[in-house]
Amino acid sequence: MLNNYQVRQVLFLSIFLAIAPASKAFCSDIGFFDDFKQGHWRFESVGGIGLSSPDESDRKGDYYFASSLGYEFPIYKSRREVGLRGYPVLLYSQDRNDEGKSDTVYACSFGPVVRWYESTIHKGGYLEIGVSLLWNSDLFRSNASNWNALTEFGVGYKFDSDWHVALKLQHISNGQTRSPNEGVNAVALCFGFAF
Repeated sequence: MLNNYQVRQVLFLSIFLAIAPASKAFCSDIGFFDDFKQGHWRFESVGGIGLSSPDESDRKGDYYFASSLGYEFPIYKSRREVGLRGYPVLLYSQDRNDEGKSDTVYACSFGPVVRWYESTIHKGGYLEIGVSLLWNSDLFRSNASNWNALTEFGVGYKFDSDWHVALKLQHISNGQTRSPNEGVNAVALCFGFAF
């Protein structure tokens, strides 16, 4: 006799096997695989400073540096690109600290990103949103979790040479899964290139 967990596994596998061929055919019909092949890698360097907000901890004096690598591809005949981006290295230096923890937090993250360009050739101005799962070696000040979400909103410009610059607002939080969770807000200047 199967328990509830095993029944859910069998049900999930059955649904997946039923829709997988249909979704592959649908993706082929709309040109998804062709779009994916038109994708490119993107490298980006990021430098930012912490912000203070009335509801959260004072982050003035904090700063950070990061590098990201991602693969992005255009979406079917539109001005959007989607992709996956990873921050293999993120260093965040805290101006003040509590409970004797390290002043520098080392982190890495991985998650999806979407860009909306002003033109269908994916050059010029763009807006960007990204969400990543972030793991940090030490705790951020007034944050009780080593697992957090990194949310990014940005505005940028991609040049004809495939270089780009962007200004981003970033928020790191554990989503109230643990207390305390005052979060980290930062503004960042980014530059990078596609290849």
